[in-house]
Amino acid sequence: MKRAKTLTALAALVLVGSTAAVARASVEPAAVTAADPQSTTENLNRGLISLRAGTGNFLSWRLLKSDPAGVTFDVYRDGTKITTTGKTNFTDAGAKVGAAYTVRPTGASTLAADAPVAALDAAYTDVPIQIPAGGTTPDGVAYTYAANDASVGDLDGDGSYEIVLKWDPSNAKDNSQSGYTGNVFIDAYKLNGTRLWRIDLGKNIRAGAHYTQFQVFDYDGDGKAEVVMKTADGSKDGTGVVIGSSTADYRNSSGYILSGPEFLTVFAGPTGKALATADYVVPRGTVSSWGDSYGNRVDRFLAGTAYINGSYPSIIMARGYYTRSVIVAWDFRNGALTRKWTFDSNSSTNGSAWTGQGNHQLSIADVDSDGKDEILYGAMAIDDNGAGLWKNGQGHGDAYHVGDLIPSRAGLEVFKVDEDTSKLAAWMADAKTGAIIWSNASCGCDNGRGVSDDIYAGSPGAESWSSGVSGLFNTSGANIGRKPSSTNFVIWWDGDAQRELLDATHIDKYGTSADTRLLTASGVHSNNSTKATPSLQADIQGDWREEVIWPTTDNKALRIYSTTDATSISHVSLMQDRMYREAVAWQNTAYNQPPHPSFALG
Repeated sequence: MKRAKTLTALAALVLVGSTAAVARASVEPAAVTAADPQSTTENLNRGLISLRAGTGNFLSWRLLKSDPAGVTFDVYRDGTKITTTGKTNFTDAGAKVGAAYTVRPTGASTLAADAPVAALDAAYTDVPIQIPAGGTTPDGVAYTYAANDASVGDLDGDGSYEIVLKWDPSNAKDNSQSGYTGNVFIDAYKLNGTRLWRIDLGKNIRAGAHYTQFQVFDYDGDGKAEVVMKTADGSKDGTGVVIGSSTADYRNSSGYILSGPEFLTVFAGPTGKALATADYVVPRGTVSSWGDSYGNRVDRFLAGTAYINGSYPSIIMARGYYTRSVIVAWDFRNGALTRKWTFDSNSSTNGSAWTGQGNHQLSIADVDSDGKDEILYGAMAIDDNGAGLWKNGQGHGDAYHVGDLIPSRAGLEVFKVDEDTSKLAAWMADAKTGAIIWSNASCGCDNGRGVSDDIYAGSPGAESWSSGVSGLFNTSGANIGRKPSSTNFVIWWDGDAQRELLDATHIDKYGTSADTRLLTASGVHSNNSTKATPSLQADIQGDWREEVIWPTTDNKALRIYSTTDATSISHVSLMQDRMYREAVAWQNTAYNQPPHPSFALG
């Protein structure tokens, strides 16, 4: 199947100040192109939001793949139709806070089933959350909790996303650091703050960015997302039932957990109940065989979700990337976990050329356009059948971007930075073959950060940059000028087709002479130390532009920021593009990276 390269659609509608004038305005329907046909089967509702913008209310809502081309929408305020528009956003100038809005496609016989949405008196939504109680480690060190990474899924099948949140203790550790940690907790919340459940991973799961990679997706096709993660003796599900032994304690005197059983568990979305548990594959075995004897490399985990058969999603769990890399595909169907295949870089089939090629993250994409997903794993890729697809020998790195980065050429591309000073500093490659298209020579440093996306309208396709290399590079690898002020996340925020720069708790617009601040979030914190990442970035509500979720500074709420900028671009919800939706699922993995869709929006 040929992949669509550009899926934008434009519509124009003059917004007049008075409500009456707006209601009489002529409508020019948006020319909408359907999203990637290889989409997920999530049954999303309209996702309407209403936020305060100046003296009016800004509304935006989802365009769905099921909507017909040229669809227009009737907008109702307090039960009275106020306008018809071909766009998926509308500013109700002069309207009051608290007004209730409903949106439905023009010609629908009844109002959409979605409940009316009240206009908020802010440009964000707060979701109340419940902080776990702190504790004290066996060596007498006290710790507290902060909200960390998050994901979303329709846990109860109502067409709206719920938030799954990881709580990290203040003594969470990188794998290279010794010391005890507090327990890790996983919560599920509705957007009104109702907590559905809490999972306690127990004392035999260490806290830190590399230990718990949780996936949220509907794996069994029942319309309700499951939550999947690694567990151990003493993990307690959302109903209070303990997995394995409730008394076992495998922590050594350095706080590492290098013995004892390891499990993979699927939890029910609505209740957090453990539905199926299997032995984790591959087990740690001899710790030193992973590259050190104290537990740094053996406990490096990654996770993802992939349609490896093209029909339904499978669970991807991985261990190791500095040396040995093992990637495993699991199905959860009819209440059972079944292992589909295992790729092991140490197997006789693969050999040493496949070792040490992994990153601190992975990506999932259909790189050969056969309808089945591959696993992009740093400087190598694994085919949908579990066989090695390609490797280019560039080794380990800390940042990774896969997408339609060069729209003028067929297929998808990979942009990666490298840690090894004997390798290229950064490179762009064909995602199907790993063949390098252009590269930056070694900078003689650990090139720790890198980004590739379309941030500048003056140059077609993605611009690429990295922390260890000067300049901004176009799709041909030519240096076209000033490097952006941040090398972190990128986000669709304002009304154009280019992405903006998301770093720490602010959003900037790239400019050739300087960046322009668009948003400074108030009363929130970023996560993961110097990585300064949000809890989640995703198109979770409103139109195709993305939301950012940060915890408030007191960790009593998750604050969801949405743009209130008008746009003439109408686009199917990004969450209905399979590659983007999978990227949202793996975003919480290790060193978080922003999601990319399968197409070039610009």
